[in-house]
Amino acid sequence: MAKVKSDKLTLKHIIGYGAGDCGGCFGLYMVAMNMSRFLQVNLEVNAGILATMLLIWNVWDTVNDPLMGTIMDICFAKAKPGADKFRPWILASIPIMMVGIVSFYAVPPMLGGGFAMIAAAFILKIVFEAGYTMMNIGMGSLLGNMAKNDQERATLASARGFGSTACQLIGGMTIPLLLDKWGVGNDGYLKTAIVLAIMCGATVFLHWAWTEERNKVPADQVKEKTEEEKAAEKFKITDIWNIVTKNRAFLALVLHSICICAVQAMGSGAAQYLYIDVMKNVAMQGYASTIGSILIICILAAAPILTKKWDLVVIIRTCLLGGAIICGATLAYILLVPNFNQWLFLILMSLGNGAITMSVQMQWGLVAESIDYNEYLTGKRNEGTIYGFFSLSRRLGSTISSSLSVLMIAAIGFDAAVSKAGGTQAPSVEAWIKVMVVGFPMIAALGSFSCFTFIWNINQDVRAKMAEWKAARAG
Repeated sequence: MAKVKSDKLTLKHIIGYGAGDCGGCFGLYMVAMNMSRFLQVNLEVNAGILATMLLIWNVWDTVNDPLMGTIMDICFAKAKPGADKFRPWILASIPIMMVGIVSFYAVPPMLGGGFAMIAAAFILKIVFEAGYTMMNIGMGSLLGNMAKNDQERATLASARGFGSTACQLIGGMTIPLLLDKWGVGNDGYLKTAIVLAIMCGATVFLHWAWTEERNKVPADQVKEKTEEEKAAEKFKITDIWNIVTKNRAFLALVLHSICICAVQAMGSGAAQYLYIDVMKNVAMQGYASTIGSILIICILAAAPILTKKWDLVVIIRTCLLGGAIICGATLAYILLVPNFNQWLFLILMSLGNGAITMSVQMQWGLVAESIDYNEYLTGKRNEGTIYGFFSLSRRLGSTISSSLSVLMIAAIGFDAAVSKAGGTQAPSVEAWIKVMVVGFPMIAALGSFSCFTFIWNINQDVRAKMAEWKAARAG
């Protein structure tokens, strides 16, 4: 007889769920956050061609996310009763991601330039993203199938935040230090990619092994649905419009996601230029990541206590506003003081980015709540589809930011030849890099703060109505 093994959420479940985002981000950090400079400086790809590649990559990723979520829902509808919905996809994603990470840094340099090199880089990035999307949509949707109540949703959301923060702490420290040890040449990037691919695969496997779809109905308890019920639950294109127009909580999350992913990512995309070409100290980037991660860990640990007095949205708004203020002060400091103290900058920027990133780490609890709210409004619950379209909003931000970041680096006069020779960029170029790295996160935080202040509408009264509706439906 098929049955759910665990009656309650265990420590193993919590650690396993957190490992998913940690492992996926190891791969994402290695590919997405390091590829622009690798392609532009090491492989000497023209800035215009690189910007076009980034745009096409991100357009495909934008389509790929909701497509993958919908495919998961459709495949599950045809699966045998009692089968897992998301975990099989997570397991299948592991070899795809590992091959994609290593091949991206191994194959293009071997081709010696030209169309073949560019084509190889283009295809191998898509290979990695296919595996990452498979894992990410499965992992994000899995939360709804693991948690049985609001407290468990909050616990798993925090676990995901801890996992992502662990990656920021470990991966953010490891990659710069390995590049500092092995160099920022092709060989150094490849060795670093091999280490990160192993870390990615092992951690995602732990996620698969230690999680469980606790909310699935045992095979012997599955009731045959009428044709009318099947038709009502079937996904329709109009469902997307209904989500956007009726679900203000989801709309707030979408706009927040675009703000964070687009504007803040433009600053993150220029970070390596700041540490390597302005500060001449790539290892400092690892230390910045460490300080920011420690701050996030402290906030995540305190969140369950703070939520006893304040809503999670209030905590997120406070972090966003505080981060914006710190970033504003830091920008003024490094622009007004040419020979600024690198350690003081490091501490201030880490605190500002850490506070802003907190909104991303804790948003998953709000995503789960917006899915519940959407079920309350429409009577439908398709976790894969809804999470996929939320991911689409994040990809929209990335689509905008990746290409614009590269184009802005070129527009401000950055000279790749000077960088490759170890020279110093023009003062105006260095100033604009500072503005990108520090000013853009400040703008992102203010935009996100506005979304959660003026658009988000789930409060205690709405939660009470949702709970009453669920009880009536269950009865």
